[in-house]
Amino acid sequence: MKTRSCKILTAALLIIACCGFFQSGRAAEPRKITLAEALDLAFEQNTSHALFVWEQELLEKREELRKHPRITAQAEPGGVRNGEFAGPEGSISLSMPLGGHFSLEGTLRVGLDEQKVKFSPSGSLNLDYDFFALPETVKSELLAEQNRQAQSNSLVLQTVDLLVQLRQQLDYRKQEEGALRHLEDLLAAASLTPNYDDLELRQKFRAQTEALARTQEELEQLQLRLSVLLGEAEGVQYDPVITVEDFRLELNEDELKEEVFAASPQLREAQARLAAARQELELERKSRGWDLKASGGVNLNQAGLEQTGSKPLNWHIGLTATKTLYPQSIVLEELELAAAQAEHALETQERALLAELRSVMQGVRSAAEMLQLKGEHLAEAREDLAFRQRQYAAGLATELQVQETFLSVQRAEDDYAHSKLLYAQSVLALWNLCGRDLRTLVFAVIN
Repeated sequence: MKTRSCKILTAALLIIACCGFFQSGRAAEPRKITLAEALDLAFEQNTSHALFVWEQELLEKREELRKHPRITAQAEPGGVRNGEFAGPEGSISLSMPLGGHFSLEGTLRVGLDEQKVKFSPSGSLNLDYDFFALPETVKSELLAEQNRQAQSNSLVLQTVDLLVQLRQQLDYRKQEEGALRHLEDLLAAASLTPNYDDLELRQKFRAQTEALARTQEELEQLQLRLSVLLGEAEGVQYDPVITVEDFRLELNEDELKEEVFAASPQLREAQARLAAARQELELERKSRGWDLKASGGVNLNQAGLEQTGSKPLNWHIGLTATKTLYPQSIVLEELELAAAQAEHALETQERALLAELRSVMQGVRSAAEMLQLKGEHLAEAREDLAFRQRQYAAGLATELQVQETFLSVQRAEDDYAHSKLLYAQSVLALWNLCGRDLRTLVFAVIN
């Protein structure tokens, strides 16, 4: 009898210590947070996203500057030429892109003669035209917009994933706590039964305590990751409030394939490489290896007029044809090979994208099937609970048996809710692959 009392006391101390540990771990009241609130915080306070947006804005400004004239100023306060002091000089250079074939460059130089206190301007203006130049590849605004949307979608997916994981872990902790309380009740009932062997119950109790501790540790890690993602102070405890809309997505591979191909930067890059390789091959066939350029220029030298009496304004126009003495058949073969390789790379990229699309679509179908299965299990668990309650009313089942069946229903409800979340995540992954804007579409599946 004394031994049994010691066992009961030990179990009670373990229960008190466990409850005290978990109550201290959850001393702070959790803050309820919706998906909309989490996304607002992520986009406003996430440092990585803010730096990316800043970088994109600077890249756009620099790309815009390429379309405008580039002016360079240079100043020379003084110097010595041929043993004589040279006065201060300065120059302004102008470079202006006029398209894939034209280039315009000019320089205006001004010198100050210290003895005569007189300005001596000089300048030049050159215009070049390349008859067989390849068109310049310029990054389109569409690609920049795709980069921004890809970053935005990535942040949405991260936020949703952390909220879902946190919601699941909170539900798992609730299940573990319910199972622990059930074991406490079983131990209490065993203590009232003479000569009852409760060794297995005490082992289950200790194992359940450890499982609850592991769940709590994983929960704390998720809370920390979410606070970092949202840019808030550490130690904040969140309680995600998220629900999934009841919907079923109809999958059409042909329509989705068009979206995926249009949204892929890798595919766009492969298409651009193939187009460039074909253009270079066509240009080589048309030019037969010749490089034909026209150039013209105007030069103004006021100082030369005073010193030599030459004309102050000189101009020139010229045509230059250049060809490398290299067998053209080999050059054409090399370019044909490059075009064939680019075409193969494009086909490989298309096959990879199609395989990825089919994999994501299969993920959506699997998630839908799992959701249906979990719904059936939930209905069966509720039927089991109703049956057990009827048995209890008839005196054929104990309160502990009803409690155990009720815990099974809670687990089935959580599993069904988690399956709905996983199905919504699989749909978001598909939309992300299609390049759609998840910042607005996410609320069509999760609130």
